[in-house]
Amino acid sequence: MPRILNRPHLVWGWRGTLADDVERQVGSVNAALASLGAQPVDFDTVRHHFATSAPAICAGILGRALTDRERTRASMAFETYHSRRPPADLMPGTEDLLTLLIRSGCSHSVLSLSAHVGLARHISDLGVASLSLRVDGRTGPSARSKKQPLARHLSTLRQTMGDRPIVLIGDAVDDVRAAFANQIHPVPYTGGLTHPDILRSSGGPVAGTLAEAAALAVEYAHTEWPSP
Repeated sequence: MPRILNRPHLVWGWRGTLADDVERQVGSVNAALASLGAQPVDFDTVRHHFATSAPAICAGILGRALTDRERTRASMAFETYHSRRPPADLMPGTEDLLTLLIRSGCSHSVLSLSAHVGLARHISDLGVASLSLRVDGRTGPSARSKKQPLARHLSTLRQTMGDRPIVLIGDAVDDVRAAFANQIHPVPYTGGLTHPDILRSSGGPVAGTLAEAAALAVEYAHTEWPSP
């Protein structure tokens, strides 16, 4: 099949990737730290310790494991801070970029560890739900990795896409690991919450903008997926 007719499907992360919410995330982390009696930290510190859950971020910053009670307290403080803020906007230019990619033959979906109901409502309220074939968020307890959620997401996509190339774009090392585990290409995006140096050490191409991430995804989609 000519490559122009087999453009990749792009699975996008939400927080720290399509959503312009980095400052909100830092505020949420500091709310979680405050619930543990710790001092606030700056953006760079959060980026060096970013993980897939608030307790994991706090544990990294504090340099120790949290108790079960502290984990619950940190999670609640993190989510409460989020819930009391207005919904985040899209990263500037995102809607135009996604639309342009669709016109070129690509398609999109969103996969996030955020709660599904709130995620789907947020995307709908932003008026961009029609740009994604699927939106999948968390439907159960907090997850520490996208590995299994991505496997389920891909299984559903494959029912209609067959062997069409799929690429995952996200701002976390966990995105890279989940993509490797599911044998698809990752494109780490440095505009989110993980420090660029950490993403560069994870292997593969690294993008500084969403447009660059999309271009790399299209470029690498038809190559053999790399081993981690």
